[in-house]
Amino acid sequence: MKRWMAIWIVCAAAGAQAQNKDVKVSEMSGHISPVTIKVTYLNKQTRTVMLAGIGSTGRDVYLTHQLVVRGDGGASNRSLWLDSIAAIHGTSTLKSLDGPFTIVLKNGNQFPATFTAFHDVAASGACNGEPTDERFTCNILFVRNDDDGMEKIDLRKVEDVEFLAPVRRDKTGYAMFDVWRYSPFTGEKLP
Repeated sequence: MKRWMAIWIVCAAAGAQAQNKDVKVSEMSGHISPVTIKVTYLNKQTRTVMLAGIGSTGRDVYLTHQLVVRGDGGASNRSLWLDSIAAIHGTSTLKSLDGPFTIVLKNGNQFPATFTAFHDVAASGACNGEPTDERFTCNILFVRNDDDGMEKIDLRKVEDVEFLAPVRRDKTGYAMFDVWRYSPFTGEKLP
């Protein structure tokens, strides 16, 4: 019994370390991730969560700063910084993997887009291929809840996603939820 308890404690500690790494605020080319999003489900209920990245159900990797979509009727790829997106609408009404939905940018521009996919599933490549297999289509939001749990949300099962501000951070750079008054990592009181 003691042996199993020791193994469980080691595994729990390793898992906690991996999770902590994922909640660090990071910058890439002047763009911040993660961002806070408000998800509206089909039953009109809403939740505010932290968007860690976008990926697929078939892989446990995700893009942390960008959403890559197909534009121009699927003829070209367009890479969007997550902190430049205002909203995503119309994903719940898609009839096929290559159906169009609407992306609204924070500058007010909007355009029709379709999903992309990991086209080289053996490599860690980018999510920029044509969606032919549902398991590798980049339509999954990898989010963190305010209890610091990780969850996957299928964009095709939500009505809307509203992109809010980048998340707050504590003095060591860990991402903080608005409902948190103290950092669970440093103990500091948050503004």
